[in-house]
This record gives sequence, structure tokens and C-alpha cells, in this order.
Amino acid sequence: MRKSGVAEEVLARREESVTRWERVSALPLAILAIAFLGLWAVQVLAPLNDRDWDLVEGSIIVIWIGFIVDFLVRLFYHQDRRKFLKNNVIEIIALVVPALRFLRMLRVLMAVGMLTRVVQSLQARVNLYIAIVLPMLVFAGALGVFEAEHTNPASNLKNFGDAIWWAWETVFTVGYGDHFPITLEGRFIAVVLMLGGVAMISVVTANLASYFLRQQTNSRK
Repeated sequence: MRKSGVAEEVLARREESVTRWERVSALPLAILAIAFLGLWAVQVLAPLNDRDWDLVEGSIIVIWIGFIVDFLVRLFYHQDRRKFLKNNVIEIIALVVPALRFLRMLRVLMAVGMLTRVVQSLQARVNLYIAIVLPMLVFAGALGVFEAEHTNPASNLKNFGDAIWWAWETVFTVGYGDHFPITLEGRFIAVVLMLGGVAMISVVTANLASYFLRQQTNSRK
């Protein structure tokens, strides 16, 4: 009986440690996520020389180390580590393959996802998705497809403005057909954007429906 009580106490302490860590690290990680996206934009859009490009890349690597440390801390404190790893497969892939340019969009999605840890309430999270996460997803998709496509002679995505327009079309699955990627990397980014857009719109819609239903229930009491 005593052993059971001790085990429960240890479990409670671990859960409290995870919660405390996620609460304390949420804002710093969100700032790092925004910095990561900004540095990537500089790499893609600014005419950097080799030295400046290496400096920006080094800063991105430092930020990525911060994300890895956060993941390892959460893994350490979780009681069921196998379940934690199973529930964070995409995050693991994004962390272990940062050098692959083809999968850079996964890194961006993980970085943007850090922002959702800043807020806890349902209404605040919906507002965050609409006001910040969705525009960042579109911006990241435009950066990725522009980086992949603009040097290809056959591509019709030659400037960043067209890439932004294409990203908004894609994330809402409109697809006018005026712009489209032709490279393998560009098409991979298109798939990620479509999946991300559908998932985000579904989450926002479900949360809004839940919010209005709860408001209606409360008004009847």
C-alpha cells in the first residue's frame, strides 16, 4: 500500500514538473519560433554573402538546439516515455532531420506549433490560430515554395508576391491554377500546406462550435 502511494506521489511530481516546464518555457520557445522563421526569411529573401549566410545558419542551429533541449526535458519528465514518443512522431522527425532541405517545412510547422503553448484558454487559442499561426503557416509555405521554385526556369513562381498568393490559395484548398509548383520539394510543401490548412480550419471550427454551444448551455441555466 505504501509503495503504491509513493509511486503515485512520484507520478504526480513528474506531471507537475512537465506542466511547470511547459508553462515557463512557452513564451521563450514562441519567441525562438518567430526568430527562426525570421532568420529563414532572411536566408531566402536577402542577398547574403557566404559569411552572412553562415552566420544566419548558425543562429538557426542554435535555436534548433533549444527546441531539442525542450523535447528532451519533456521526455525526461514524462512517466510513460514510450507513449510520449509515439504521440510526438512528427516532432521527432522534424528534430532529427533538420539538415534535409526537402523536409524544412516540417521544422517550420514544429516551430509554429510552439506558439500554441503560450495560451491555455480555448478562446485565446482560437484567436492565436486565426491571428498568428495561420498567417505564419502561409508565410512559411510561401518562403519554402519560393526557395524551391524561383531558380527553376520552367517555374511560374518567380517572385515572393506570387508565392504568397499561391500559399493562401493552397492553405484554403482553393487552387485557381494560376500558380503551381513543379519541383518535388514545392509539391511536398503544397501537400503540407493543404493538410495544415484543413487541420487548422477544422480545429478552429470545432473550437468555435464548442464555445458557442457552451455559451448557449450557460445561458439556459
